[in-house]
Amino acid sequence: MSIIPHSLGSLIRFLIGIFLLQGVTALLVYTALSTDWQTTWPLFALLGGAIGILVALWFNTIADAYRHRATSRLSERFSKEREKIRVKAEQQRAKAGRSQERLAAKARRSSWGASLKTGAVVGGTVGIGITMMLTQFVTLGLVTLSAAGGAALGYGVRARQQRAIDNRRLAAEARELKTLETVSERRVLPRRRAAGD
Repeated sequence: MSIIPHSLGSLIRFLIGIFLLQGVTALLVYTALSTDWQTTWPLFALLGGAIGILVALWFNTIADAYRHRATSRLSERFSKEREKIRVKAEQQRAKAGRSQERLAAKARRSSWGASLKTGAVVGGTVGIGITMMLTQFVTLGLVTLSAAGGAALGYGVRARQQRAIDNRRLAAEARELKTLETVSERRVLPRRRAAGD
């Protein structure tokens, strides 16, 4: 804790209160010594107590005002930090969404290119099979057509399975991004001390 307070106004108010208390106490002591203090001491004791209570209330008001200003500054700083964290999380979520979109587009492009190549190979094989059937190689043509059909069916099933796997993976990643943990707000404010502390 710093010896010099952050607020010069509070320091000046405390100094005024201390000097006022010292001046009134000195005046009270001087007046008590100038009079018959043995008979009037209860009056001077009551005056001293009343002045002490008034100065204590004044100091309490100054401390409460300073505490309120400090609490306001802390609350403002915490809300700014919370806003920065929220903006950063939103930026990260948007960045992750863009990267997911790029990955999905890349997967679609690669699967389309593979489909085109596979289609060309299967089409060529079917063409060769039909040509062989027309040129009297019926058995060899049927075997070639069966192989081409099996390859086309296998590639089609594999492409559908891969698409389903990619969709499940992207959905799981999207769920992970959507579930941001929120920390419950706790007010971190200085507590008032009890009278016994």
